[in-house]
Order: sequence, then structure tokens, then C-alpha cells
Amino acid sequence: MRFWQLFIRSLKETYRDPLALGFLLAFPLIFMLVFGGAFSGDTPPSYDIGIIDNDHTEVSQSFIGQALAQVPIFEVTGFNDTDSARDELKLGELSAYVVIPGGFGAQVSQIIQGTDGNIILDITYDESDLLVSEQIVSSIDATTRQFAGIEIPITITTNPINIGADITQMDFIAPGIIIFGLLIMIPTSGRIMLRDKESRFLYRMLTTPTKPWEFIAGYSLSMVLLAIVQIFFFILLGWLFGMDIIGNLGLAFAIFLLTAICSIGIGMVVASLSKSENQGESLSWLFSMPLAILSGVWFSSEFMPSYMRTFADLFPFSHAIDASRAVITRGVGMEAISGDFFFLVGWAAGIFIIGTILFSRTMRS
Repeated sequence: MRFWQLFIRSLKETYRDPLALGFLLAFPLIFMLVFGGAFSGDTPPSYDIGIIDNDHTEVSQSFIGQALAQVPIFEVTGFNDTDSARDELKLGELSAYVVIPGGFGAQVSQIIQGTDGNIILDITYDESDLLVSEQIVSSIDATTRQFAGIEIPITITTNPINIGADITQMDFIAPGIIIFGLLIMIPTSGRIMLRDKESRFLYRMLTTPTKPWEFIAGYSLSMVLLAIVQIFFFILLGWLFGMDIIGNLGLAFAIFLLTAICSIGIGMVVASLSKSENQGESLSWLFSMPLAILSGVWFSSEFMPSYMRTFADLFPFSHAIDASRAVITRGVGMEAISGDFFFLVGWAAGIFIIGTILFSRTMRS
């Protein structure tokens, strides 16, 4: 009956650690709450749309103000020329821009009077997010056809921003998969420190003159080296599966490395707050999985309620996904992602300062 004794021992170890048991039972509930909150909101996504009016008639102005501007998901901004709108699109400030051609008003008037006519609209959009671009084009098409309460014959000419490069589903998904892989560094890095804590190795090290920051640096450097190798293989596998890197590979690598450092730092903080490996493992996954969902790892965060997106933006991973997708799929440089990049730098530095403080308190206790 040895198996029964082992069963009783394992059961006692489980319920004697109420915090780990609580996380184990609460994790499915929290996971469902996050997923439900992300997909059940009534708040529509919002897209910034640029308008270049080359017709300058009352009809075209009415189309902009009474049709496009009334679409709930559009924030409409006027531009004088396509060059300025295209620059904003490349920087990620616009999701698309529409050119209303000369003769637009005359064509609409002919159609209203029962004469044959055809409307041609030129839409240039950011195709780095395939779901978003499809929704924008379909919404503009439907809005134009319903303008003035009639079915307007319309031809929409679409132009992706990446001239000469076709964005595939893999190009969109691959950066998110890489970020998710780096999120797993949270439980991995925490597990190493907690294992040394449970084996009493850390307590023996406390008898040496080693300082708290040296503990954190020692654990972190080994994990950073592992992260570098991991990022290399992630990018290689993404490329083999069809991911095209249009932008600077070094910049994309730097974004991923900063993301890994943030994950390692969070793992160290979790380890400092946890009393056992079971607690740390549960708490780490409690952080990483909801953050993966909210940050837009597998789907565009534009479809989530605004309060969910605001919460996700407090953490580094949504910024890392936006920046890496912009570099990889749109080929932008540092000037376009500087805000996200320096947010990652600040987060990486801040989390290690917090980790050092918490670990020093653990050493004193």
C-alpha cells in the first residue's frame, strides 16, 4: 500500500500550501474572466482614417461629414495631399486614407437622377493587420453604397502600404508568437530562483558578502543569454515558415531582447514574493497568460474594449507587439516606434530595481 502513503503525502503537501492551491483553483476562473472581458465588450474598435477631397463639392463634403464621419469605428481627419497622409500611415498614426476623386459629386448626382454612373474611391491602408484592413475596406464600401439612401455603383481601388511585399497571416502572427514565447520566461526565471531557495542554496549564499543586486544580476545574465539564443531560433523558425522581415532585423531583435528582460525581471519579482516553487509557478502563469491575451499575441487588440486595451498598455508586452509588428511588417525605423521602445527600456530598468529591493528584503527576513 505504498502508493496510498505516497498519495496521502502528496495530498497533504498540496493543501498545506493554501496560496498555491488557491491559484490552482482560481486560475481557470481568472482565465475565463480575461477572455470573456476581451471578447464580450460592446465597445467598437476605433480606426483613424485620413480623407483627401479632390472634388471639393457640397456632395463630397456631405459624404465626408454625414457618411464617413458617422461610422462608429472611424475617426476621420482631413489632409491636403496624399504625401502627408501616407507619411502618417507609415508612422502608424493612420490605419488608412481615402482619396475622393474629382467628379465624385457629379457622378453621385447622375446616379440619384437615374443616370448611369460609377464611383471610384482609392483606399490606401495598413495591411500589417489583415483583420483590421478587411474591416476598414468593407466598412467604407458599405458606407459609400448607402450614401444618400441609394445603392451606389462603386469601384474601390485598394493599395497596401507595403508596396512590393504581400503581408501574409504568418507575418502578422509570428511577432505575437515570439512575444508569447518570451512571456514564458516569467515562470522559467522564477522557477530557478525558487528552486535554489527551497534547496537552501540561497540561505548558504547569505553567509557570503554577496550583495542583493549581485544575486539578481547573476540569475538574470544566464537567463538573458538563454533568451538571446531563444530569440535567434524564434526568428529563424518564423523565417522558415514564411515570415518576411521588411524592416531592420537588429531593431526587431532589440525589441524582443527588451521583452525578454522584462519577463525575466517579472519572474524574479514573483520569486521574491513566493514562499515555494508551487506558489511561484502558479503566480507566474497567472501573470503571463492573461497578459498574452490582453496584449494581442494571437489577435488584434483593436477588437477588445477600450478599458482592456488601456490596462494592457500598462505592461510592456502590448508595446513590444506593436513595435515588432511595425518593424517587421511595415519596415519602420526607430523614429516611428521610439515611444514603445523607450517604454520597454524603462520597464526593463524599473522591474529590476523593484526585484532587487524585494530580494534584499527577502534576504533580511
